[in-house]
Formats: sequence, C-alpha cells, structure tokens
Amino acid sequence: MSVTNISSTTCTRDLSGPLQVFTVYTAAGARVWSTSDCFPGEGTDVRTLATGESVQYNIKWSGTTSNPGCTAARVVAPGGKYQLRVTIGSLIATPVAFTIS
Repeated sequence: MSVTNISSTTCTRDLSGPLQVFTVYTAAGARVWSTSDCFPGEGTDVRTLATGESVQYNIKWSGTTSNPGCTAARVVAPGGKYQLRVTIGSLIATPVAFTIS
C-alpha cells in the first residue's frame, strides 16, 4: 500500500500500525481475513509528507481465513475472486480485486 500526499501543502498524518487495517473479502462480499483479527498493528508512525511524497507499507497474507479475536480455526482460502480493502484510520483506499487460482 502506498500513501501519497495529493494536497498542495505538506501534511502530517498518523499512519501507525494500529490504524492500518487490511481486509480481504470474497467477490460476493463475505469477509475472509483481516490484519486486525490475529495480528493487529502496533507502534507509532506519524509522518510529515511533502506535496506528492509517498510512503509504502507491505504486508504478506498467508492465504488463510481469520475472524475477529482470532478464535476460529484458520483454513486456506479457496481459489476464486477476492477484493482487498485497506483503511488507515478514516482514510479509505480504493479496493483492489485479485484472483487466487
């Protein structure tokens, strides 16, 4: 995920781990997995970004399911069409479609 300052002025934004939530849904909209379930982010990361400046964050999904509180067994997600939705606090990224084959 890349966060880019698209404004005409420098901005300061809290991009801390606990605010970053990556969630995978099936194409039909069923929730499959989220970073907030088993390994919620931690730490602080307040950034000041100049106009046009970007910062990138990478995550790796194991391809397994999860649920809030990580209380259910995690199973491998079947092949199919999915969508990744990312939020950082109140910021909502454009969802990205992908396929597992």
